[in-house]
This record gives sequence, C-alpha cells and structure tokens, in this order.
Amino acid sequence: LKKVAREPDAFPLLETLELSARRGADIVQQVLSFARGMEGQRIVVQPRYLLQEIKHIIKDTFPKDIRLQFHLPYDTWTILGDRTQLHQVLLNLCVNARDAMPNGGKLTIEAKNCVVDEHYIAMNQQAEPGLYVAISVTDGGVGIPYHLIDKIFEPFFTTKEVGKGTGLGLSSVQAIVKNHDGFLNVYSEPGRGTTFKICLPAQAS
Repeated sequence: LKKVAREPDAFPLLETLELSARRGADIVQQVLSFARGMEGQRIVVQPRYLLQEIKHIIKDTFPKDIRLQFHLPYDTWTILGDRTQLHQVLLNLCVNARDAMPNGGKLTIEAKNCVVDEHYIAMNQQAEPGLYVAISVTDGGVGIPYHLIDKIFEPFFTTKEVGKGTGLGLSSVQAIVKNHDGFLNVYSEPGRGTTFKICLPAQAS
C-alpha cells in the first residue's frame, strides 16, 4: 500500500477507497439504525452533489466499457433526507445497471424537478401531489423479463449467480424511498435496457 501511495496515478483510487470505506461504515451504522427502528438523520440534501459523488465512484471503479452520461440541472431542488441512505439507493441502482451490461454499454443518470398533480396520481396510485425531484438511472443492458418485474422488490429475490447478489438491494431501495415519502417506478424491456426512476419530495428554492 505504501508503494501504491507513492504513485501519482494512484491518488484518485486511494481517494475512492477512502470514500468507499467511510460510506461502508455509514451504511453499517444505518443497518444498525434500521434494526433499532430509527429513521436516520434527515438533513437538507442537494441531489446534484450526491450524484457527483456517485459519478466519481463510477468513473474510478466501474469497467471502462461503461459509458457514463449525466444530466444534472443547476436548478435542481433540494430534498430532505438521510444522505447515507440516499447514497445507498443510488449506488445500488448503478451497480445493478453495471451488472446488466456485462459487455459494456451506456449508463445514463438524470435528475429533474417535477410536479405531481391529480392527473399523474390517477395513473400512479402510490404518488401524492406535490413537488418532487425525479432521479432516473437507465442502462442499455439485458432488461428484465416481464414475468419477473413484479418480483424484483421482494426480499432475497435475485437473478444473479450464487455469491454475486443477496437479493436485498432493490428491496432496500424500495424501503428507503418509501421511508422518505417518495415512490419509484421501473420500466424495462428484455434486450433493450431498464430505467429505475425514484421521486423524492422536494423543497423548492
């Protein structure tokens, strides 16, 4: 490790390792908090900054054949939430997108402000009217078979090989989003990729 630290090109990787270690410790603390029934620490979060951090991790750790596209408007509204839990949600979705593209492909992450009205609620019963920040993670991967769409959020359900998935990733994503009074949707077509969109209540500036 000392030898690696003397190599200038290794500094970005070391920074990523340090960041990941800190996030890992935070996530362990969050798991303990969930076990105790705690909701976590809610603070004002700017999604752009959170997604920039995810971008840094992706660029340093994902295969180079994953082409990354980001669309993060400067006027993105803030949200009230637990930063570590939201980081966990976004990283889980990005890792799933990576795994869905074993031969590489395009990963698109987009944030935008949106207003949920009565017309939208008529089509999406889990939503409540109000201001939201919608964050979408889209891959160009293998897609999800139609008969599995309704199962992907079930605890311990996974399509990954033994040892490569716990089946808790998406169930945790759903639980955290709901705990933040948000909702999520998934759009997928076998062979043409998948989009996960999470909508979190916003604070308009």
